[in-house]
Amino acid sequence: MAEQYTSIRVIMDKLMRHPLLADLTLETVVDYTVDFFRIVGVPRMFVDKVVTIPVTNYIGTLPLDWIDTIQISFNNRRIRYSSDSFHLLQDGTTTNNPDVGNEATFVIQGGNIVTSMSDGEIILSYRALLTDSNGFPMLPDNSNFTRALEAYIKVQVFTILYDLGKLHQNVLANTQSQYAFAVGSCENEFKRLDLSKAETLFNSFRTLIIRDHQFQEGFINNGRKENFKH
Repeated sequence: MAEQYTSIRVIMDKLMRHPLLADLTLETVVDYTVDFFRIVGVPRMFVDKVVTIPVTNYIGTLPLDWIDTIQISFNNRRIRYSSDSFHLLQDGTTTNNPDVGNEATFVIQGGNIVTSMSDGEIILSYRALLTDSNGFPMLPDNSNFTRALEAYIKVQVFTILYDLGKLHQNVLANTQSQYAFAVGSCENEFKRLDLSKAETLFNSFRTLIIRDHQFQEGFINNGRKENFKH
């Protein structure tokens, strides 16, 4: 995730300096910003959170700021995503209810987590948008990110103006070109690893012993260097 964040109002102020964007509203900027987060979707743009969710009749409700699931735990066991084609029928009203003694699984459906456990609590580790006290997204304080986001919002607004016949095609094409370059730089920036993160990643690859138990351990030791005693 990003180390520093800034207010979405900073981006809005920069955009509104452009005469064609002077009428932007905060709601419009927020909508386009959330779209941009979802389109680019580089994990380091988000914050990691852990929350306990009650499950009733096989169903739990996802947090409102949920973007993507990292891992789910039930009774200190990590549970995997279901491969069962009929998992969603396991709602307590059919004869297809799972045996709780078997491997626990889940699926994501319509803002809910549908589990193979009828009742209880699960612990969800997930990626989320960082928000301020008013519920507005906080943005990574990174020049490559802000440049790409500004270009994305300009493309969306300028496309509408072009469709209405209020903008020359060359202006839109130039803005689209700027966005294509900026979003590429943004993705490269947020995929770049510093030395400590690179060490963790490389340690997970440089191993002679198959680490087939890491999922159940929450990957706690996946980045640890493998040592052999002589």
